[in-house]
Amino acid sequence: MTISLQFIIILAYFVILLIVGLFAQKLARSEADFLIAGRNLGLVLCSVVVVGEWLGGMSTIGVSERAYASGFSPAWYNISTALGMLIFGLTLAVVYRKHHVYTVAEMIEKLYNRNTRIVAAVSFLIAYIILAYVQVQTVGSVMASTLHIPLNAGIIVGGLLVTIYITAGGFWSITFTNLIHVTLLYTSLITVFIIALVKIGGYGGLFRALEEAGRDIQVYKSPFGIGVSRVFAWIIGGIFGAFAAQASIQPVFAAKDLKTARNASLLSALFIAPVGIMTATLGMVAATGRFANVPNPKQALPSLLMSSNFIPPWLGGIALAGILAAILSTIAPVMFAVSTILTKDIYHLLVHKEATDSQLLRKSRIFTLVVGLVSIPLAIYLRGFILDTAYISYAIRTAAAVIVVGGVYWVVRGKRIPTPKAASWALLGGTFFSLLFVILKYAVGFKVDKVYGALFSSLVLLIIISLIDRRKS
Repeated sequence: MTISLQFIIILAYFVILLIVGLFAQKLARSEADFLIAGRNLGLVLCSVVVVGEWLGGMSTIGVSERAYASGFSPAWYNISTALGMLIFGLTLAVVYRKHHVYTVAEMIEKLYNRNTRIVAAVSFLIAYIILAYVQVQTVGSVMASTLHIPLNAGIIVGGLLVTIYITAGGFWSITFTNLIHVTLLYTSLITVFIIALVKIGGYGGLFRALEEAGRDIQVYKSPFGIGVSRVFAWIIGGIFGAFAAQASIQPVFAAKDLKTARNASLLSALFIAPVGIMTATLGMVAATGRFANVPNPKQALPSLLMSSNFIPPWLGGIALAGILAAILSTIAPVMFAVSTILTKDIYHLLVHKEATDSQLLRKSRIFTLVVGLVSIPLAIYLRGFILDTAYISYAIRTAAAVIVVGGVYWVVRGKRIPTPKAASWALLGGTFFSLLFVILKYAVGFKVDKVYGALFSSLVLLIIISLIDRRKS
């Protein structure tokens, strides 16, 4: 391992995070404090937790990875997410908050019944376990480039760091560390983005450099260079995923009132979209080959920021810390979403209904620790394109969003039309087809995106079974 200025800066950043996380432990005195910050978050803190959850490894490393090979179009990932949060803020944010729930599955129980909640909880566990280990992979990629260590060692270091500080302070740790993460990410990313455009000669110079490097310039310029079908799958996944995303809705549960829940969701959309444009641009700058040798697309952004031909080492260290901040700001809420589901939807609902507050607090910490430790080997042994793998979770959440939207808005003369049976089958069908489409892609080259499978199967099942049930009754 080479000790560099970048290494020292990142090490200092890690130490700060651990101190803040351990400090937050003093605030987590009860189950509600640990899981939803006692429902005390104001607009700024609520917004940064939402923003931090969305601006993770997929929005930075994942987008730059894809942009390295296909240009601007991966920026749609962030744009679609921002659109989803905008619509969510205008519609469901207040609905979720006023029910005083801890999880999306608990909200689904209020719309349907206990059995539907259990099905939803299992589906969400699959979705967020996948998302958790993908995020740990991305932090490992940055750690490997920064510290000149093997990828697996980077995964272990990054995974343990997050596990320690969220186990200590729970949602309060996530809140305070995400405030630091988002601030650092934006200041460093904007600075590096401006430097990149100046050095390369604006977008005109960038495209000329890409052409000189032998890249297909039409693909890089096209807003659909990655494929129209994939872009629309991202848009659908971004919108529907926001409606049932435990990790990004948990801050809404923690908001101090309905107004804060709505406004934080709307404000987050303004901060999410620009990051996609900036990271896609930096991925294309890396693809020119003028500033850094990139060993593989996953390391496009870290390699660029580590290059002294691009920016000074001190600024590269800060920028890399900013990228790590983005990844860590998502890993923590995602891991915590899994532990919250295990605590409230599995343990409290099915195992120990009469558990005391202190027992639930203890179990929450145990589940958080276990989830963090399990994510590390999954990240080591399960590999794939970051955005491709992560969108399995989006597909599953899309199916969940269908039953939430149906339960809230498909009401005729005061009567909810979707039935619990229909909602359960819609969730099961959406989850099944999400996973089936992934298997078919790698087995026989099946081209239809998993999000389409989740959306249409869950929608058809919800409508048909609900109408049959209502006709019988």
